[in-house]
Amino acid sequence: MFEIEEDIMKKMLFALALISFGALAQDHAGLLSDFKSMIPKSGLSPLAEQAYCYQDQSGIHGYQVDKLQRIASVTKLLSTYFASQTLDLNKTFDTKIFILGDRLHIAGARDPYFEEEKLLLLMQALNDLGYKTFKSITFDSQFHFYDVALEAHLNVTPVITQDRLKTYFSGKAQALIKEKWLTAVNFAKEEGIELNPRQIPSLTATTVGISEVNPLSQLNATVFIHKSRPFHDLLKAMNVMSKNYVAQNVYNEAAQIKSFDQVMAEAGIEKSSYQIHTGSGLPIKTASNRLDNLASCRMVTKVIELLMKSLKAHNLELSDVVAVNGGKDLGSFRTRFMNQPETHQAVISKTGTLMHASTLAGVLLIDGKIPFGVLNQTTSVGSARTFQDQFVARMFFHLGEPTPMDYTKISIFPWDGTDFLEAAD
Repeated sequence: MFEIEEDIMKKMLFALALISFGALAQDHAGLLSDFKSMIPKSGLSPLAEQAYCYQDQSGIHGYQVDKLQRIASVTKLLSTYFASQTLDLNKTFDTKIFILGDRLHIAGARDPYFEEEKLLLLMQALNDLGYKTFKSITFDSQFHFYDVALEAHLNVTPVITQDRLKTYFSGKAQALIKEKWLTAVNFAKEEGIELNPRQIPSLTATTVGISEVNPLSQLNATVFIHKSRPFHDLLKAMNVMSKNYVAQNVYNEAAQIKSFDQVMAEAGIEKSSYQIHTGSGLPIKTASNRLDNLASCRMVTKVIELLMKSLKAHNLELSDVVAVNGGKDLGSFRTRFMNQPETHQAVISKTGTLMHASTLAGVLLIDGKIPFGVLNQTTSVGSARTFQDQFVARMFFHLGEPTPMDYTKISIFPWDGTDFLEAAD
């Protein structure tokens, strides 16, 4: 009697498994059919230059999942994983400012996010302390600064940093400084920090030089410290605003510990599945050549899966370092999915755009997190973004209903509103 009931139960479970598998296979097939039909309608032909994939419990599915594609700023997800495997994401970077009379020296801490906002805040903090002019300002090679939007990879050397600092400290760039300051004021306000738009920083120096040896270290100098926000907040800013200079600094910082290839090999990722040249996703351009970051969709989704696991070791989750759609986070992601409100706060991802590529990768919140990627090779990047938004909606339709997270906005302004400079003990 019990043997018969047990046999019936086994058959029922087997039948349910077949039904479940059949429904899952139908979802895969239906989504693939949608992809193939939507691509030409979106003006993104040829189909052979497009790819998508996602990873669920049964494996990876999609179209051309192993084809190497330009990934553009989706690279920053790879750089984030690289950092999570080599560095402490809860650390801060302590930049020291030494002042004696009319001399100032910056002892850098390899802070990856020292762009114009932070330099202007440093200038303002020094103004508040009564400093306006210096005979000499020096800095070491551990201090990194750059403020110009990049269209191709640039190795920012100390000489380049020196050149940009000279611009700000020359006393002849007040129009530039005012423009940059007002932009910073708006950025800060968006992130919950109040800056005075009329209090425009001004700091001048007769000379700006590079000095590996701190000329004031053995003297009775006044020392201030700027403590950065936690590293994971800087990563969030990097990914939300797609900051190329910051991303390259993060990549370089991680590479001080291990090579990118070594970290990938330790994760079981085949070298044939990627070609990474920069940490930002920007191409390396020469007069006769162009090197783009390439990766397969399988590789990208695998790294996303690994990143989520790696973040747990830092007591973090993906939304702590990557943008959540729905309008709270700034950046290019804010205006995405406007016509798909059901997906709001149910997609955590990174966008990527170059002249010949538009990409989107991250996770779909469907009863958990499903890593996904859409890699479009096209010059019609606007059409690609529209397609990606529509296709992600189809992914939810075929794979399951979105389960939006209860997301509290994380400020990405590089200063938390406390004292920018603190007196050293």
